[in-house]
Amino acid sequence: MKASQVDKVVEPFVQRGLFETTESAVRGLAQNYILRQIARYQETIDNLERKYGMDYDQFNQYLKQRAALLQSTGVSPEQRQSLNQAVMLEEEDALEWKIAREMLQSWLGLKGEVES
Repeated sequence: MKASQVDKVVEPFVQRGLFETTESAVRGLAQNYILRQIARYQETIDNLERKYGMDYDQFNQYLKQRAALLQSTGVSPEQRQSLNQAVMLEEEDALEWKIAREMLQSWLGLKGEVES
């Protein structure tokens, strides 16, 4: 987007007195968007922590234990199938959790850059 196009987009904010300049409008709108993304990924992390009653590192240890249980010989075929399905769902949550943590760190870093 060219500078003149950016000016067209943010000028109504300036004209209504919501921001003093187009630069402050762009900065303010960017900061607001960043804060919403931070809240989004933090909410995902909080929901997963509540769901499992542990943090991400504890959950990874839990998954390792579950995987080891799948490998044990003392599990019946029915239990193995049920456990395998549960572990697959938990691994999907683990991936979502990992992505949310990485994205949260990225947005927090960007927040620091924009605030500087």
